[in-house]
Amino acid sequence: MPSCKSEAVILQATDYAEFDKIVSCYTKHYGRIRGVAKGAKRSQRRFGGALEPFTHNEVTFFEKEGRGLVRLEHCRIINTFPELTKEIKKIAYGNYLLELVNTLTPERESHEEVFTLLLYFLNMLSEQTVREDLLRIFEIRLATLLGYQPQVMRCITCGSDYLPTEIYCFSVKKGGIVCAACHQHNEAFPEISHGTIKIFQQVQQVNLEKVHRIHFSAASHAEGKLILSRFLEYHIGRKPKSLEFIEHIS
Repeated sequence: MPSCKSEAVILQATDYAEFDKIVSCYTKHYGRIRGVAKGAKRSQRRFGGALEPFTHNEVTFFEKEGRGLVRLEHCRIINTFPELTKEIKKIAYGNYLLELVNTLTPERESHEEVFTLLLYFLNMLSEQTVREDLLRIFEIRLATLLGYQPQVMRCITCGSDYLPTEIYCFSVKKGGIVCAACHQHNEAFPEISHGTIKIFQQVQQVNLEKVHRIHFSAASHAEGKLILSRFLEYHIGRKPKSLEFIEHIS
């Protein structure tokens, strides 16, 4: 069993048996992996506090032939994002990011840009004043990286280019805007304003290092939140549990 080493962010850790933990993490080089950390509840030398959610580690693990779970051998903490865990709203927002990555990404598929996106947003949540529209930006960027970005450049049905003079709705199932000519009135598509379409376009196109400069208006945020929550719930198959907690504390 060859050993593997990679940077990783801990997404979830649950107790298993008397001394072990089952850990889900997103790695820089191997994508999302799940593994058993043997003796994690009693080995400070090998794991310490490295298996707490949000923790950015360098992990060493062994592939187990014929099994989905790897064997986590050692973690070296790089960053614990201490400022993120001092405020309940930041914790709630951070947990939402972790849950989206844990539920939307396929297991064992390397995607370094997803790792970079997650790490960048955890740093932003830790270092900046908390903003709910950062969640909308993360939702759009993650969906875009995973290949089902909301189509807001053209009608998802007929392919006609977006025009600021048209009226558009958003199809959750089709995953994009629908022009008036294609919209069937018996389908419950929520209408989407030009302001929201344009900010979705901006989020998709801007460099990652500049996304913190994007601010949703109150109206676009309310509209975008409704559309994206339905869109992601459709792809996940359920409402994220961490989103329910955010709604509870808001």
